[in-house]
Amino acid sequence: MALAHKLTLTLCALFVGTSPTATWAEAEKHPERAPIAELQEIKKFVSVEVQTQGTAEKIGLKSAELTDLTRLAFLNNFPGVALEGSGGPLLDGVERPNQAGFINCEVWTVGEEYIVAYHVDCSAGPYVAPKTLNAVWGHALLGYGPKDQVPDSIRKGLRNLIEKFAVVFFRSRGVVGSAATAK
Repeated sequence: MALAHKLTLTLCALFVGTSPTATWAEAEKHPERAPIAELQEIKKFVSVEVQTQGTAEKIGLKSAELTDLTRLAFLNNFPGVALEGSGGPLLDGVERPNQAGFINCEVWTVGEEYIVAYHVDCSAGPYVAPKTLNAVWGHALLGYGPKDQVPDSIRKGLRNLIEKFAVVFFRSRGVVGSAATAK
């Protein structure tokens, strides 16, 4: 057995035990409890970004494509909340930094042959000062699978995490029954 294949199997066993796929149910076991007051201050999001690490590029996952997908998921799940600019707060002089929000996700993959292990980690919150992030919400997914199925699993995972954050975000504002909280 090739060394890379053994390493991938070992990492899979360490990360996710014996489960052959990512367990989305695990994400349901621990609902997030973000500091409500800090989320209530956010008036617009100025950064929704996804970065890739490890072998992600080699299996066809591009940071720009995942960022576009995540921004689309944001637009679908955050009705009435503006998405402006990218990479940091663009304040018009009236807003405070904590009124600008961010969502940052990192996608790590290990392996590029038969089995690929992955970790998707997203965090969100307001800025406390220009270019200074204050993550008040975070969630991560672990999984592994055949090389040809992992990119779709990661895309689905990113959409799922954005939906989960939308529920927390709108609940912090007392919005019940919106498209985000109905999911």
